[in-house]
Amino acid sequence: MKNLACSFTVNGTVKTVTLRKVPKERKFIVGVDGITLTYLLTEKNKIKSLKGNKLPVKELLPHIEWMICHYFINTKQLI
Repeated sequence: MKNLACSFTVNGTVKTVTLRKVPKERKFIVGVDGITLTYLLTEKNKIKSLKGNKLPVKELLPHIEWMICHYFINTKQLI
């Protein structure tokens, strides 16, 4: 399992995002402000929320998508 943590400034507030890749699946576990979310990379390379709470700041979604696409390059080859 790979782990990644980044800090982003959104609306003047620093938010730390932790991202973990689930082994041998296209699933990612995201942690923001103590909230755990599960995302799936679909066959069309779109990010889809599976279950869990809502993202506390909507502006973080493009940053999460960027992290998945740039740091987990081999994910597209799993299916």
